[in-house]
Amino acid sequence: MRKTNWLIGAAAALAAAFALAGCAEQGDVQQLNQNEFTLRGMIASDRQQINALKQQIQRQNDQIEELKHGAAGAGGNASSMNDRVASLEAEVKALQAGMAATPGAIPPPGAPEDSAGEAPAPAIPPPGAPSGGPVPPAAPAAIAPTWPNELDQEIADAATSSEPGVKIYREGLDAMKAAKYPLAVARFTKLQHAYPKSALSEPAEYFAANALFETGSYDQAILQFNDLVMRFPKGKYASAALLREAQAFVKLNDRIDARLTLQKLVVDHAGTPEADAANTMMKDLASD
Repeated sequence: MRKTNWLIGAAAALAAAFALAGCAEQGDVQQLNQNEFTLRGMIASDRQQINALKQQIQRQNDQIEELKHGAAGAGGNASSMNDRVASLEAEVKALQAGMAATPGAIPPPGAPEDSAGEAPAPAIPPPGAPSGGPVPPAAPAAIAPTWPNELDQEIADAATSSEPGVKIYREGLDAMKAAKYPLAVARFTKLQHAYPKSALSEPAEYFAANALFETGSYDQAILQFNDLVMRFPKGKYASAALLREAQAFVKLNDRIDARLTLQKLVVDHAGTPEADAANTMMKDLASD
């Protein structure tokens, strides 16, 4: 009888030990998954900051070129213009030095670049993906873009507008309407460079980003949408830009950045139609 009781007690103790080991292993796996998601979020945040710096450097370079052209025929003002050029060049070098401090931000000399002139971002496979490369999950349900309806309203408003650069803006809108997206990008970009303070600069960047999206230039579209939201966080097109940016990330199979962008949209623009669409997208992404 004693031996039977001892065996029963030993079996119970062994079962409890296995159960505890299983719980500990499951807890470790959950912690690893959480740590990985946190790390991916940090990488995504760094990537967005790098993209913003690239945009800032490009704007500074544009200003430098304009000042150099102006200095060539400025006569007595050439010295002050040259000083301004030197100051801007120093700012660009400082920005590039800051980006160089971030691993992977600026490719070393001779590194391959993609068709847009930027170094390809390192791919981050999803948890559990085979070593031969990630298998793309099913795409979430498509959400129709809103820019075509917004385009019609902008065309009507531009017909009576007297804003600086409105002629160029109308040409860009007409090109968008005719699905001539590269031409639309060219006109909107010209407007932004020639009239950066114009009230039309915000919608011009929004439609330029959508034109890039329609041509499949998702990386460049993301940069434009991100820059628009940073410049006009409460602007007319901020929520629509965030939603479209998330859709561009999905096109690139970057589910982490897509979810982070959607979360920002829901937090910053709660109650908008775009926030409702963002919640739908996040559910679809979570179910993949």
